[in-house]
Amino acid sequence: MYMKEKTISIMLVCGLTFSTVSPVFAEEMTSQQDTQQQLVLGNHGIEAKQNVQITQGRHITPTDFVQIYSQKYKPQLTFKDGVVASTETVGTFETTIVAEYNDGTTEEFTVSYTILADPSITPDPDPVTPVDPEPETPVTPDPEPTNPEPETPVTPVQPVDPDPVTPVDPVKPVDPVKPDPKPEVTVLATAKTNVTVELNDSALLPSQFVSRNAHNVKLSFNTQPVTNTLGTHSVQILASKGSATQTITVNYTVVDTTKPFIQPQEDIFYVWPNDEWTAEELVTATDNSGFVKVYFQNGQTLLDTTTPGAHSTVIVAEDANGNISTIDFQYQVISVAGIMLYSSPTVNFDKSTDTDIYGGTEPDTTLFVITEDSEELLAETRVDYSGAYHAVLSRPLQPGETAYLIAVDDNGGVSDVTHYTYGSKQVPEVKAESIVKSATDSQTTAATPNNDPSNEVVATKVDKDLPKTGDSNSKGLTVIGLLLSATALLYLRKRS
Repeated sequence: MYMKEKTISIMLVCGLTFSTVSPVFAEEMTSQQDTQQQLVLGNHGIEAKQNVQITQGRHITPTDFVQIYSQKYKPQLTFKDGVVASTETVGTFETTIVAEYNDGTTEEFTVSYTILADPSITPDPDPVTPVDPEPETPVTPDPEPTNPEPETPVTPVQPVDPDPVTPVDPVKPVDPVKPDPKPEVTVLATAKTNVTVELNDSALLPSQFVSRNAHNVKLSFNTQPVTNTLGTHSVQILASKGSATQTITVNYTVVDTTKPFIQPQEDIFYVWPNDEWTAEELVTATDNSGFVKVYFQNGQTLLDTTTPGAHSTVIVAEDANGNISTIDFQYQVISVAGIMLYSSPTVNFDKSTDTDIYGGTEPDTTLFVITEDSEELLAETRVDYSGAYHAVLSRPLQPGETAYLIAVDDNGGVSDVTHYTYGSKQVPEVKAESIVKSATDSQTTAATPNNDPSNEVVATKVDKDLPKTGDSNSKGLTVIGLLLSATALLYLRKRS
C-alpha cells in the first residue's frame, strides 16, 4: 500500500512539472479546429448554383440547381410542392429547391435559370397559298353524217314479265371500332443516377436512391440495400401516393472513402524510462470497414522511451481499403530523481463527515481527494496560509470507503499520502514538531499538527525504494495527466 502511496505522490510532481506545456498543445488544437470550421460551407454544406443555363426541352433534376459540397447531412433534393421546373419555353425563370437533411431540418433555395433555344429543333414552314386550277377546254362532238341509210325495221318482241324481286333492306354502315384509351401512368418518382453509398452504412434512406416527382409521395424499401460488399448493386424502391404505387429499380455502388477514427488514450501520456509500448496500446482506432491497422509512422515497433522529457511521435491508422488517418501523439518520459515530499495531510475526524473533510497540511498548497478503488477525483481545494483545509466532496463517501489525501504546491513539492476511511479512525496518531520537506530517500518523518486542537492526527510516512523498470510491480505502470486549475493531478493506471 505504501508503494502505491509513493508512486501517486511522485506522479503528482511530474504532472505539475509538465502542466506548463499543456497550454501550448491546447492552442495548437484550438487553431486546428478553427481552421477546420472555416472550411465548412453554410450550416449543411450546400448552396444554390449561379447562372444556371439549360437547353430547351432537356430533362432536369433538382441537382441541376444546387451544389452539394458535403454528404455529412445526406441532403435529399426535391422541387418545392412537386412543381418541376419547365424547360419548354425559352426565357428566364425561377424555381425553388427543398433540401431535407438527416438531422430533421429542411432548407429552401430559390434559383434563377435561363432556357436556351435548341438549335436542333426545325421551325414550322410558312403556309402554302392554294392555286386555283386552270379551266378545262370543252370537247366539241363530231357532227352527225349527212343522209344516213334507213334502218331495217325490227319486229318488236313481246316483253316477258320478270319474276318479282324481293326487296332487300339496305345494309346499314358499321361504325368504326374505337380503340380503348390507354390508361394514364402516374410517375411518382424517378431513379437517381450515379448513386454511391459508404461501406456498412446502416442509415440509408429511400430518398437517397430516387427523386419524388410529386408532393406527399411516400417512399420505402421494397428490397433492402446491400452495403457490406464493395461494388455495384441494385435496390427496389416503392413509391406511393393514395392508391397509386410505383416500383423503381435503382443501381448503386458501395464505396469506402471513410478514413479511420483515431484518438489518443490520454491527452498527455506519462511513461517510465525504457517502458515498452506498442502503437495499438496508445490510441483508440475504429473504421466502418471493421479493420484498422495501427502503427508508428517512423517504422518503429515500440515507443521510444529511452530519454526523459517531452516527446512526440506520429501514429497511423489504416483501414482495409487504404484510407489513412494520423495523429501527433504527445508523451512524457518521467524522471524520478530529486523529488521532494511533504508529510501526509492530517484529518480532523470530529468535524469530518461523508461529504466534508477537515484537516491540515502544508500552507498555500492544493489538496486533492481521490478514491482508493476507482481513483475518482472527489475534491480539489486550496489550503490557506495557516495550513487548514476544508474539502467538499462531489459525492458522499460510503461507510468503509477509503480516499487518498495528497497536497501539491506550486513549485512541484508533493506530500505523502493519507488514507481517510469514512467511519473509521484507524489512521495512526503521530504528533510531530513541524511539517518539513524531505527527499524521497529520507527516513520516516513525523509532522506537527497545526494550531487546531489535539483531534488532528497525522499518517506516518514509510520510505520504500521506487520500483525499477521491469519489476513485476512496475511493469506496465503509467501516469495520466489531468490539468485542474493549473494544477496537475496524476492518476495511477495499469496496462491491460
